[in-house]
Amino acid sequence: MEKITALLVVKDSNLRRHLCGVLEKNSALQFESCSYAQKALEILNSRPYQILYSDLRLDDMSGVDLTLQVKQQFSSIHILVGSSVGTAQDVIAAMQAGASDFIIDPSETELIENAFEKAVRDILKTQTPSPVSRKTDKAFITRDSALLGVLDIARKVAPSSATILVTGESGTGKELLASFIHSNSSRKNEPYVAINCAALPEQLAESELFGHEKGAFTGAISRKIGKFESAGKGTLVLDEVTEMAMPLQAKLLRALQEREIVRLGNNRSIPIEARVIAISNQNMKAAVKSNAFREDLFYRLNVIPLTIPPLRERKTDIPLLADYFFNRFSSQNSGTMHTISDQAMDLLVKQPWPGNVRELENTIERGVLIGSGETLLPEHFILEETFASASRQPSLTAGLTVREMERDLILNTLNEVNDNRTHAAKMLGISIRTLRNKLNEYREEKEGKTVEQDGT
Repeated sequence: MEKITALLVVKDSNLRRHLCGVLEKNSALQFESCSYAQKALEILNSRPYQILYSDLRLDDMSGVDLTLQVKQQFSSIHILVGSSVGTAQDVIAAMQAGASDFIIDPSETELIENAFEKAVRDILKTQTPSPVSRKTDKAFITRDSALLGVLDIARKVAPSSATILVTGESGTGKELLASFIHSNSSRKNEPYVAINCAALPEQLAESELFGHEKGAFTGAISRKIGKFESAGKGTLVLDEVTEMAMPLQAKLLRALQEREIVRLGNNRSIPIEARVIAISNQNMKAAVKSNAFREDLFYRLNVIPLTIPPLRERKTDIPLLADYFFNRFSSQNSGTMHTISDQAMDLLVKQPWPGNVRELENTIERGVLIGSGETLLPEHFILEETFASASRQPSLTAGLTVREMERDLILNTLNEVNDNRTHAAKMLGISIRTLRNKLNEYREEKEGKTVEQDGT
């Protein structure tokens, strides 16, 4: 059986030796220790642990503050806090911060043994395979106060059934936040179902969301259960919700208001219990003002608004994330690289990161693959801003019409971002729907010219 991993953060060296001696007898455990909270955070960001034990009072941070930070980043970890001088208020504060248990006398062997044995049992229970498909929980890596505040609100509202609207630029981690909310809710053992509204063909979108009966339309050869029903009592995530067509927006509004749906080809209402999290990288109020999105649906979704700040406003997170991605990709590729140079890190911190965390991740991965030697250097980076600036400067050739220039700009931008339509639309300042319509027009024009040439 794979061992349960534990990290001990203990200020007093004598107590640390005592705890290690007690835990060595537990064959289910594999543990490591340190004496400072910041060191513990560094260790946790470099490799996963399932149990954290912390002194209530540490030199650089209280055990309660450490518990808060760790729970925000690693929601599934079991945290034990201990102190022989803790008050009732300390116990309450630790438990409210997310600790699973408070050990009132860490020098007492039996108390330590019992607390860790219970933590191991609880972890083993969660590792028992479940018949329900769930999204893997991933942790936020941050020390930014604004994002930590967003995560704090997210954890507080997670147990409720309130609809949540997550906004932020592309690549900031909006679906990661949706997963975080699901994992911190009472629905965590229920299905997590995500659907990208921009990727839905308009004629099939209603069937995908609400389902259809056999024979409801041409090609409906059997009954189909939609995403609302598939989510059951779990969480339904509507990504890029602003790209939903207006007729479907009206039906979504009714479903949220009435808490029921109707399959295509049927007139019987089906109650729904899933919690809805909507995601958008657009300015929702601007979309409402331009009549691209229903105002009543916006307010129905905007019960709990959460906005993830862009990476350029979270400079302190860049070194954390860079180290995390570097360690991951270096390990995956069995490379010889062991560190990021100071010059490379300075360059990363100064970048505007229009693609946010996703762009930083791609940059580090390319650097690890392209680079050589033991150190990641600035010359190993291929930065996206080079492509962005190039694709924003189309060639101005005399005789080109405005429409031809527009087409060249769109196609060049798509080429520079490897046909990533979401990224291209953001760079061009248009919606995914507008981009899709433009591409359809260009394809139809090309097909029309081909027919003319064949006919002549």
